[in-house]
Amino acid sequence: KGDRSIQVRGGSGLFTGRIPTVWIVAQSGDAGLLQFTQNFNGQANTPGPFQVDPYRPATPPPAGTAIPASVSAIDPNFKFPQTWKSSLAIDAKLPFGFVGTLEGIYNRDLSIAYGQNPNLVTPQNLNVAGYTDNRPVYPNGVARNINRLTPAGLVSPTGTGNFNPVVLSNGEDGYYWSVTAKLDKQFNNGLSGFVAYTKSGSKVLFDGVGDQLLNTWSITPIVGRANSPELSYAGYVVPDRVIAGITYRKEYFKHFATSISLFLESSIQGTFSYTYGGDLNRDGQNNDLIFVPNDPSGITFTDFNYGTTANPKIYTAAQQSEIFFRYIEQDEYLSSRRGLYAERNGAQLPWRSQLDLRFAQDIFTNVGGKKNTIQFTVDIFNFGNLLNKNWGAFDAVNAPGILVPTNQAALVPGGTVRPTFRLQTDRGQPVTSTFRDVNSIASTYFMQFGLRYIFN
Repeated sequence: KGDRSIQVRGGSGLFTGRIPTVWIVAQSGDAGLLQFTQNFNGQANTPGPFQVDPYRPATPPPAGTAIPASVSAIDPNFKFPQTWKSSLAIDAKLPFGFVGTLEGIYNRDLSIAYGQNPNLVTPQNLNVAGYTDNRPVYPNGVARNINRLTPAGLVSPTGTGNFNPVVLSNGEDGYYWSVTAKLDKQFNNGLSGFVAYTKSGSKVLFDGVGDQLLNTWSITPIVGRANSPELSYAGYVVPDRVIAGITYRKEYFKHFATSISLFLESSIQGTFSYTYGGDLNRDGQNNDLIFVPNDPSGITFTDFNYGTTANPKIYTAAQQSEIFFRYIEQDEYLSSRRGLYAERNGAQLPWRSQLDLRFAQDIFTNVGGKKNTIQFTVDIFNFGNLLNKNWGAFDAVNAPGILVPTNQAALVPGGTVRPTFRLQTDRGQPVTSTFRDVNSIASTYFMQFGLRYIFN
């Protein structure tokens, strides 16, 4: 509107990002070619001048034979990640001096990066009669590899060494959305404040984490097929977030001003994935999402000693089963996933609120016709924890790898052997609860003092 009581803003466009440079550099470091490094140590003089010796070592293996344990490559048709981003917002002046904002954002991934291992054979569904979890599993040990290596690094059908090449490829699935509502108010007496709430959601194939190219394939939690990650919740998105702030500033005696500010942030502390504490699908990685049984008939436990040989603490299969289903009852997320697979980043940590306090004292005067200010500040982060030790504390997950497979090597697709498990160990006993308090400096309040000279 002409009086700017209502403003509409927004935009839409195609954005191209980049991938971590270390993923690109991996092609040279893990190129599958012979590399040699010579180190000189001690008091002896370093031989010189340096000369390139193409015959070092003296008997290099023929090209195309010796292969390192890992090779990194990028698909020849690989494209840098691209996302179509759009936003629309409305700012409106409301009665009683309030200003309201409503903003929506939607992003669509047109090209994302994730890794694949082309040396894996095609997995087969477990397909054990009477067992609900029918995830794909790979052959045991090196049989999962199309090409196997001998101790000398040679490709051989009888090789006993694993070979994990990773190819960085593109996918197209993924999206992000958020809606934010915000209310601002400026008072006439030096008081101002705001409150905002954001609801957001995102699903991706890969979170884009990891400092090695191998991580683009190996650390993404999956159900079965290692080279086909499913669309699931992004690990970097907070579904619900509330922020609020209030500030009061008062000038007096012509040269002094005092301001006090409070800032509140409240949200869940993050998300996590329930995975097995072992390699159930036998792809060589411990990143398999668990299946949540409906009742005790859907899972088989084995006896396990959680103590030592000298001081044993044996928990029978029946005891562990009882503990596990009590665990499910106290866990809101697992209770909602009975008869289903856990989702990547589907479980949430508890809500946490942090209140920060800032005190600022200004001393100002005019010098040469311009305002000069000396400002003393005191910031108390997590101020609520100063008032109550239980406020603002963080939580940690006791055991996201809650179930440890004990017989995955014996599983045969279409066979009769059911997977067996034991409960993960938590401080010397079977895990019994989802969260624990983080007793560290991260959960406490802390202060920061500052001194600034401000001039125009």
